Formats: sequence, structure tokens, C-alpha cells
Amino acid sequence: MSSTSPEKHLQKCWEACWHRARRPVEGVLLPEDQATAIAERVMRNIALDFEKLPAEAEFTARVIEETTEATRDLVAGERRKIADPQLHHDPADRRYPQNLDLDRLQRHHPERGYQDQEWNRLPDMLRPLALATLSKRGIKGHDAEDVFIETLAELVREREESQRAPIQEPTVFEEIIPLHTRIVQFRAIDWFRRRGALKNQPNSGESFDQLTGDPERPLQFEDSAAAAMTFEKIYKECHESLSSIEWNLLYTLYVAQSATVQDLIQNDKICAKLGIKAGASLSTRRRAVSEMVEAALAKIRENLVF
Repeated sequence: MSSTSPEKHLQKCWEACWHRARRPVEGVLLPEDQATAIAERVMRNIALDFEKLPAEAEFTARVIEETTEATRDLVAGERRKIADPQLHHDPADRRYPQNLDLDRLQRHHPERGYQDQEWNRLPDMLRPLALATLSKRGIKGHDAEDVFIETLAELVREREESQRAPIQEPTVFEEIIPLHTRIVQFRAIDWFRRRGALKNQPNSGESFDQLTGDPERPLQFEDSAAAAMTFEKIYKECHESLSSIEWNLLYTLYVAQSATVQDLIQNDKICAKLGIKAGASLSTRRRAVSEMVEAALAKIRENLVF
């Protein structure tokens, strides 16, 4: 799809891989030499899986996904080895005073549950961030405190399908912040629905408590819809729904940004790959490309899990 040469393609993948290794999640920052070592290893291992260079979209999505996982695992392991939760924490991250010990937070007793003393520190850390989020939505005072308490309970409530609580999902402590924020957002929606029900207003949908607490309909909290939808997540979720041509088209225009629609319609070889008849006018080519892009985006919207 893209006129980018294999060398430029690999260079872009390398840059994306290196930057993700440096910052796998917000709040984590690795030294440049470690990021380089991770990027080299990931690129080499993935390249060995292919006899020839795959499409840019497929290759980049996999590179970013595996780099993120490898870097988080490395950070978690090094923190655990020296018992220092602050290791590799970005000094520019001012959202909260310091990291807590994630291993202790995830420690679960089969009878007593989550009772490590590290949990005594977690509410004070999360409260300012949660109350700020709730305040933006008009929930303040005692109502906000009540919602906040509910979100802490949600962190340790097991999901029906996975038998795992949300607190067990993060690999590094920094991931708790966006995880908890998503729970706060869901609980805020549920608070408004409950208030609407009390005022005899039409309910716009199922309450959050019904979805997570009704024994007859045990659907559990999931945060995939609210999570930031990065390219690798979208590709993983929808890769079978689009053709390789459609993926390459979206990747070229929106991810790599290596060409514009104008560039594509002026390239006879690319137009041929898109199935546009030879000799078609530029306006016809533009319309065909636009329709293909819209169709591909529509497939993504239909197949994403919300």
C-alpha cells in the first residue's frame, strides 16, 4: 500500500519500538541503553517469525505490543529484585507522591482477602485523582466520597469469567492509575443513573450495579471500552475483520502518515492495488479511496468491544 521502502518501514518500526520501550506506560521511564537493548531484542525475535517482511500495520502492531509487555515485565522484575517500587519511575510524573509496592497490593489470602498494610496507603493516593475526576462531572462532597469508596471495592471484586480482580491486572504500579480512573468514570455514570431513578426519570440503560452485582445476570466490570484505543489494541481486536489492503490503507494514512490521500490517488501502482480502474480521473480515485477508508473504519467500529 505505502510507497515506503522496506528500509524506511523498518526504521519507523524501530523508532516506535524504541520509544515504547522508553515509556511503556505513563509514569515509567527507562534509560536509553535499556530501551535500545529491549527494542533490538524484540525486533530481532519478531523478524525471525517471518520469512518476508509483513505488512506495515501487522508488523508495527505486534512490535509495539510485545515491546510494551517486555518492558513492563522487565521493570516489574527489577523492582521486585531490589524491593524498590520507585525504580524507573519517571521523575517528571507529579500525579501522586510515590509508587506503592504492587506485589503487596496484589497479595491475596484465600480467606482474609486483600489485607496487606500497603492497602492503608492506597486510598490517600487515589482519592485526590478520583475526586478531581468526579468533580469535573458534578459529583462533589459526600456523594463523591461515597462513589470513591465504591471504586475501592471494585478494585478487589473478582470478575465472573476470569476469576480475577481488577487489582491483579497491572504489571507495574503506574497502571493502577488509569485502571482506577476508568472505574471512577463507570461509577460516576452509575451514580447519575441511580439519582435519575430516584427522581422517577427514565433510565437510559442498565445500572452498573445490575451489570456487576445481579446474581441472575453476572456480567462483570470490563474496562476495554474506556481504555485508550491504541493502534496495536485496535489491530489485535479487529485484525480478522479487515483485509490486508484495508489495514495498510489505514496504517499509511493515520499511523505512519507516510502518505496523504492526494499522494495515493496520484500513484498508479497503489491505485491498481486498491482495485481502481486504470485511467480513472483523480476525483473518481479520491472518491474510491474515501469510500474504502470509511468502510474500513466502519468495520472497526462494528467489531470493537464496547
